[in-house]
Amino acid sequence: MTEVSMGKRIMPGRPPDKGSFPIDHFSECAHLKAEYLRCLAANNHDNMSCRYLSKQYLVCRMDKNLMREEPMSALGFTDADNEHRAARKKNRDKTKEQKGWVVGVDGIQPDRESNWRRPTLINVARLFGGGTDHTPPKSA
Repeated sequence: MTEVSMGKRIMPGRPPDKGSFPIDHFSECAHLKAEYLRCLAANNHDNMSCRYLSKQYLVCRMDKNLMREEPMSALGFTDADNEHRAARKKNRDKTKEQKGWVVGVDGIQPDRESNWRRPTLINVARLFGGGTDHTPPKSA
């Protein structure tokens, strides 16, 4: 039930889904955490190549009674996550800037002077039939 405090309702807190567990005050599993961070740095921050270390870290926490015992499949691990894997390749295309595109230079490049007309609401050349009309031809 909610409580009322000066006209405002205060919602009761909800515990975390996995329950609360103590912090590793005595650094019982800190060596695995440090090894995991070194592995991430060495593998271009690809967590799939270091999953075996995160699995070992969670097993260490369960063994030291810092976390509730749960099957590894419930935590998202498989049997294949027991050894180091090679880092995944990132096949990312080059961006425009990496190819040499420059904002002010490559943004607008008209091929002739007629493309540089001022935008107006009314085309005066069409209204009075005089002057040159710089509107692009309509495509069929």
